[in-house]
Parts: sequence; C-alpha cells; structure tokens
Amino acid sequence: MNKGSTILKLLDLLGLDAASAIGIGDSSNDIEMLQVCGVGIAMGNATDEVKSHADEVTTAVLDDGVWNAFRRHGLI
Repeated sequence: MNKGSTILKLLDLLGLDAASAIGIGDSSNDIEMLQVCGVGIAMGNATDEVKSHADEVTTAVLDDGVWNAFRRHGLI
C-alpha cells in the first residue's frame, strides 16, 4: 500500500476518475500519489526527486503552497 494505490481505491469507491484528482506532496512517500493523480503538484520545499514526478511545483509549505495551488486551479 502507498498513497497512490489508496487514492485509486478511494476514487473508485467514489466513482471518480484519477484524471480529475489533484495530489499535493513534498516527501518521497508522495511520489506514487503524484504519479496517479491527473495533476501532481510538488511543494516548493520538496526534494528534486519528488519535483521530478510532479506536473507542477507550487510554493513551499510555509509560503502558502497548498493555498496557492488551490487558487491556481480555481478551487478557492
């Protein structure tokens, strides 16, 4: 089990497609999640390895990274 496989199971239960999911992470245990979500977003403070698996990079955690990503994608 990892975050990616867990998200796929949850999306299946909800009847949603992974292409419509956004995953945001900053650690190596987030890589699978970034790979399976339609949009994988790495935090600005993530390692280069994590960033290489993301579709885009937002600002760091302490620089409102999640808020900035949500705003960019029209979620807030």
